Amino acid sequence: MDFQSIVDSCGMAAAVLSVKNTEDNHCGEIRIVRANAMYKHIMGEKYRDDMIYSDLLPKEPNFEEFCYRCAVLKQHLHAYVDVKALNVWTDSDYIPLSYDRNDERLHYLMFFFEFTKGPESEKMSNVSLEVAQQVIKTCINLRGADNFYEAMNTVITDIQKNTQSFCSCIIMIDREKRKYAPLCSKFRNDEAKIDDFMPELTPDVVFSWEKTLENRDLIIIKDDFDMQKLAEQNPIWVKSLRNSKVESLVLVPLSQGRKMFGVLFITNFNTEKLIEIKDFIELTAFFLSAEIANNDLMEKLEYMSNIDFLTGVKNRNSMNARVDYHVDGRNVVRAPFGIIFADLNGLKQCNDSGGHEAGDKLLKNAAALLKAQFANDEIYRSGGDEFIVIMQDCDREKFDSAVKKLKDSCGYGADVCLAIGADWSQGEKDLRLCMHIADEAMYADKNEFYALHPDKARK
Repeated sequence: MDFQSIVDSCGMAAAVLSVKNTEDNHCGEIRIVRANAMYKHIMGEKYRDDMIYSDLLPKEPNFEEFCYRCAVLKQHLHAYVDVKALNVWTDSDYIPLSYDRNDERLHYLMFFFEFTKGPESEKMSNVSLEVAQQVIKTCINLRGADNFYEAMNTVITDIQKNTQSFCSCIIMIDREKRKYAPLCSKFRNDEAKIDDFMPELTPDVVFSWEKTLENRDLIIIKDDFDMQKLAEQNPIWVKSLRNSKVESLVLVPLSQGRKMFGVLFITNFNTEKLIEIKDFIELTAFFLSAEIANNDLMEKLEYMSNIDFLTGVKNRNSMNARVDYHVDGRNVVRAPFGIIFADLNGLKQCNDSGGHEAGDKLLKNAAALLKAQFANDEIYRSGGDEFIVIMQDCDREKFDSAVKKLKDSCGYGADVCLAIGADWSQGEKDLRLCMHIADEAMYADKNEFYALHPDKARK
C-alpha cells in the first residue's frame, strides 16, 4: 500500500500511523510511517519517517487508546481536544486501514487534524445524538435550578446514571491555600458516602493530579493494564485507588483558562461505552467549568459586598440585610437570642497619637477578640468603631456568662477596651427592639467610662 500517496492526497495535516498489537491485546509501539508536507511543516525538523511518535510528541495515553481502537479494532473515531502540550485545540479524525500481511500484529490508521486556538462550538458539538441529548439535559439542569448546589447534585446524579459508574463526584481544589473538598457526589449504592473515601484522598494524592494531567486533556483508566501504566507515573494515587477498589476511572480537570480549580472524578464506569462516555464527560466538564467559575465569581462578589475587609467580620450592609431577612421571615433569628453592642473606647486618642495605622490595628484586635469569644455566632462591624454580636438559640445563663466574660477581658487598661451594651429575649421582644435596648446600654456604658477616665476622652 502506497502510504505516501494516501497522505499526500489529504488537504489537511495527515499521517499514516502503525500500531503494534501486543500479545495480550494492548497498544504497543506506535510509529509515524509517512506524513504529508503540511504535517511535516507543523512538526518541524525533528520529524522523520517511521519514527516512534513519542520521540516527536509527549506520550499521551488517550491518543494511544484512540490509535489502538482505530487501527486494531477498526473503529472510525473523531476527537476535538485541548492539547496542553501544544497549547492548542485539535480537531482530529482516525480512519482504520488494512493490517500488514507480513505481520498480523501490525495495524495501520490514517490520522489527520487541524488546530484551533480555542474551543469552537461547532467542532465541540460534533458528537452522537445520544451524547448530545445527555449533554443538553445536563445543561438544562445546570441552568434550571434556583439553587446552585441543588443543580450540582442533580447534574452529578445524571453523570452517574449516564456513565453507569459506582461513583461520580466533583472535587474542588485550591492549590494556593492547599485546600480541597467534595462539591457533590452520587453513588450507585445509596449507602455509600463520599466521606467513606476521603481518607484515601490525601493531600499528596489530590495535589498530584495537576502534574499527572499536565499534558493530557483527561485521564481514562479502563483496565488493570492502564492502571499499571498510571502507577509508573503516579504510584501514590494508584495505591489509593486500589485501596478503594477502583478498577476504572475518568478524571477530567475543571478549569478557568489554564487554571485548574477542581476535577470531575468517575470510578468503575461502563468501559464498553468508553468512547461515548469520553465525549459526554469532556463536553459536560466544559459547561460545568463555566457554571462553577461563574458561581464562584458571584460568591466572591457577595463576599466582597458583605465582609468588612479591615477586620474580616460582616459589614453594615450584611447586618442590615440580616435584620431585613428576620423581619420578612426569610431567615429568622432563632429565639431565645441575645444582642451585644460593643464600641471601642479610646479609638480617637489612638488615631491622634499613633496615626490611622495604629487605629486600624486596634480595630483588628477588637474584631479578633470578638471572633475568639463568639466563634459560632454572628459578628458585624456596623460602623467606624462599633460591633454587633447576635447569639441565636442561646439561653439566659449562657448569654449572661458570655457578656460577663467579654466585659472582664476588655475593661480599662486592657489592650482592647470596649463599651458594652446587651439585651436578651426569650422571643417576646422583637429583634429590632433588642438591638435598640443594647445600643442604648452601650452608649450609657461608654459615657460612664469617659466620666471615670477623662484621660481617654474622645476630644
